[in-house]
Amino acid sequence: MSELSAPPDQAQMVRELLAALINQGRIADASELFESLKGALPDDPQLKVYESYVHLRLGRNEEAIQCVSQALALGSGDPLTLLVLGSASLNLGAHADAAQALLAAHRASPQHLEAACLLLEAAVAAYGFEEAQAIYEEAAARLPGSAAATTWARLLFDAGRFGEMPDGFVAKPVGTVSAWLKGRGAAPAWVGEREIIPSRTPPVFGEPKPTDEVVQVPGYVPYAATVPDATIFSKSTVIVTPDVNLLSDTMADERFGRFLAFNHDRRVVRNAERALYDTRAAGLMELDAAVMLSGWTTDYYGHWVPEYLCRLSYLEHHPRFADLPIVVDAGMPVQHLEYLRLLVPNPVVELPRDHALRCRELLVGGPSTFFPTHVVPDHQVPNDYMGGLPVGGFRYLQERVAAKLPPTGRSGRKLYLGRKSRNWRRVVNEDEIAAALAAEGFEILYPETMSFEDQVRMYQEASVVVAPGGSAVLNAVFARTDFRFVILSQRNLFNWATYYGLMRELGYEMTMLCGEQGNDEKHSDFEIPISQVLQAVRG
Repeated sequence: MSELSAPPDQAQMVRELLAALINQGRIADASELFESLKGALPDDPQLKVYESYVHLRLGRNEEAIQCVSQALALGSGDPLTLLVLGSASLNLGAHADAAQALLAAHRASPQHLEAACLLLEAAVAAYGFEEAQAIYEEAAARLPGSAAATTWARLLFDAGRFGEMPDGFVAKPVGTVSAWLKGRGAAPAWVGEREIIPSRTPPVFGEPKPTDEVVQVPGYVPYAATVPDATIFSKSTVIVTPDVNLLSDTMADERFGRFLAFNHDRRVVRNAERALYDTRAAGLMELDAAVMLSGWTTDYYGHWVPEYLCRLSYLEHHPRFADLPIVVDAGMPVQHLEYLRLLVPNPVVELPRDHALRCRELLVGGPSTFFPTHVVPDHQVPNDYMGGLPVGGFRYLQERVAAKLPPTGRSGRKLYLGRKSRNWRRVVNEDEIAAALAAEGFEILYPETMSFEDQVRMYQEASVVVAPGGSAVLNAVFARTDFRFVILSQRNLFNWATYYGLMRELGYEMTMLCGEQGNDEKHSDFEIPISQVLQAVRG
């Protein structure tokens, strides 16, 4: 909904308060205020409009319609009344009434995307696609390139009308790169042995040591291949082929691809037995040949390193790799590019946001294993299969970085890597922990403010590192293998076993120090008693 306004009159203060509560999403508070106003200002049309919206947000559709009727009877001309009426009618299954109200709302506020999208849903339900087509064309003419086209494509897709997509949308099954090449009598230029990802339960400070059992998780068969005449899009891993097929090894995973959610890639409108993909772009770049290192979450270090940089160990087997520019997403943190440029000398081309790249020869490397960004609720992906870290890929990173940044010989630094500026997995009492550790001689550092080289150096020179769980711990592979490593975490460890499996394979040991409260949300904040932190670091 668009922001509400409060027209100036004798009820100005009440209107402003209600508008503020609604715009802040404090719907329950607004509802309580209406309860306290019963009997006051009974003839105020704007308050009835606001009340109708509050009822709608709380799922009280009949009450919302009743308030709309009262607002209209009092002379309200606020277009929001039409939107509330249409939305509530749609929720109640009165599709013809909803379509009539929402069409009026759309014509009154042509730039209101929500009104247009709800209108299309109601029109299809009330009249069918053939009659609703004219309404869609009217909305699309007012909102070119908008969510209206996405909604229309989604409605067609859900109805199984895959051949009727509007321009810019593709509804096809998603396949793997290797299968697509094989279907055309081609093959990858290089194929390696299947990755095996080790997973071990990490030790938790103050608790019995877990068994040393290793779960060997089968990953993918790595490859380096050229996809001819391919098109890719910024912040998306999907490759569109010249015969308009969709390729993504992760989405096409036979075991777990159906559990992917696409909060991170709005181009994937639907993902079922086939995908609905939006190929519209703000601009088009063209290259003769390039290496693809762009994708869904390249701006997150915890994905950039294992999902993308580790692929270089595959891509370098391709005979043309050294001659080609590497395509990345524009807007990544500078440390990501510093890391990449330290590993390989290839030129880097940044793909702007909402742009597409058409490439005559697109060199791609396969993922090491299933590495989702988001999964649907109640998914069936075991923790050991979520985002495994390839040992070979990290050995490659170790060797390349050591060749460019050999250890300085300095050692003995005690470090606490703060996380309070991050948006999730924060330590609630981090300031107190940092103060206690500073008194023990620890340096308090914030990796996101440091260059990649400085992050490597801090690990190389460290004797003790204490860090909340986050992507900065991926750089611990550059430390001496005898350093003491304590990771602060919430009680539920989720898939930390994949990280510990990697670290043990590389010769490292570590200890988890967990908060007292468990949480089913992986990225939740947590608190660690200071006494436990000090016990863990004093050993």
